[in-house]
Amino acid sequence: MSLWRLEWLRLVRTPRAIALCAVFGFFGLVEPFVTRYQQDLVRHLSHGARIQLPPATPADGLSSYVSDATFLGLVLVVVVAAAALCFDSRPGLATFLRTRAGSVRELVLPRFALSAAAAVVAYLLGTLGAWYETAVLIGSLPASGMLGGMLCGAVYLVFAVAVTALAAAMVRSVIGTIGVALAILVALPIAGAPRDVGRWLPSALADAPVSLVNGTDQLPHFGPALAVSAVATVAILAVATVRLRSREI
Repeated sequence: MSLWRLEWLRLVRTPRAIALCAVFGFFGLVEPFVTRYQQDLVRHLSHGARIQLPPATPADGLSSYVSDATFLGLVLVVVVAAAALCFDSRPGLATFLRTRAGSVRELVLPRFALSAAAAVVAYLLGTLGAWYETAVLIGSLPASGMLGGMLCGAVYLVFAVAVTALAAAMVRSVIGTIGVALAILVALPIAGAPRDVGRWLPSALADAPVSLVNGTDQLPHFGPALAVSAVATVAILAVATVRLRSREI
């Protein structure tokens, strides 16, 4: 059995793929509904107090989904990727895999590629759900902005999985890998606080879907972040592979 098929079976025969699709799909279907009826929900929870909220816009429906996908969805993606990439967390398993694989790259690439693919598919399913629910309940969203946003979000998640691979090369445990990866991903938006710097960082892609549908920015604005993300993903994977190759078991 090839390592690619082994990782595919590990992904689909465990709750990993189901959990990703369920979480992103849930947010995609629920958040536009909550946004549409937020006035009624607030009135019910406030026990009669009069609180007036502005009418929901289509961009608001998508924004609610993107916020959850960027936070909880991203955490789940890192957890799933860490579970796949931390093959050195158990010495017995690490020895078994390393002695049967031709190189460390053969161990890293299938786990990275399939984890990234699962994250992207789940994200796209959730986005399509949010697009549909928003169009039905609130109003239509521009197709060009939605497609551009889906591209940006997918590239960002692939980058996040690469960062998780680097974290797995820095620490052995799954919990440690999750912590290091999330720390790096959280630090990027802070480092990109200045707009001239932030537009070059991969973290700019996280909120790109909202900016593209409300007309704040156009897709070429995120060209630098897309290019940096692609180059950084390849470079990070190379560094992670080298570190894993030199690690003592």
